[in-house]
Amino acid sequence: MKSRLAPLPLPRLARVVLLYTRDDDFQSIVRQALWDTGTILLIARTVEEALQIVCRRKRELDVAIMAFDEDCRAITLLRAVHGCCEQLPTLAVVDKDSEQARALAYANGARFCLRKPVSPVELANAIADLEPTAPQLAVA
Repeated sequence: MKSRLAPLPLPRLARVVLLYTRDDDFQSIVRQALWDTGTILLIARTVEEALQIVCRRKRELDVAIMAFDEDCRAITLLRAVHGCCEQLPTLAVVDKDSEQARALAYANGARFCLRKPVSPVELANAIADLEPTAPQLAVA
């Protein structure tokens, strides 16, 4: 069963999302979740790249999505981003069996935490919940 995501209204076409992940499959899921919404997706593969994006574009960023891997580099990044941009809504995605990673994500500033595997529809709805001004991203 395919679902369609409603496009963002004209004033929100410049929505900017930071994605930190080294997982190509998850990157593809994020692209599907944001498909046809007018979103600019800035992808960082390393903590350094993500920090550069945050430092350069912090006022432009609407949402940050961080996929936690086993070495938990994303937690360090999450802590740094939260310290720099406390108001930036952040979504963490962790392995399904990692309660510790979920707890660490929330303790370090994540507003929402999902477990892998995550579907594009579930991710789109979570992003919409992060920012109350963008309910049009939710599945219709």
